[in-house]
Amino acid sequence: MQKAAPWGVHVAVDVEATGSPFEASTNGPAFHALAASAQEAYGRPMTSLGQGGSIPLCNVFQETYPNAEIILMGVEEPQALIHAPNESVAPSEIENMALTEALFLARYGASTV
Repeated sequence: MQKAAPWGVHVAVDVEATGSPFEASTNGPAFHALAASAQEAYGRPMTSLGQGGSIPLCNVFQETYPNAEIILMGVEEPQALIHAPNESVAPSEIENMALTEALFLARYGASTV
């Protein structure tokens, strides 16, 4: 597809692949266990931020395991510049996220027994 820009520049775009959006459930027991674990680790309630939502593997998991909760966790701080040059993560963020994950595994494991 070619389109002329208003300033006279021509741009050619070839679509190689498309993806479907993904929205994780936030009302299941795993999400609630994660929220409680994050609050314990960070000392304040967890917040949610919708972004991305196009990781193809999430849709594959959702289609393959429709009753499973899908939670993606990553270590990022506001200035992480995730997936960018000179990306950084504060050591305290790594510590708090590791604690959150450990608490989540213990809490969720105990709730499903």
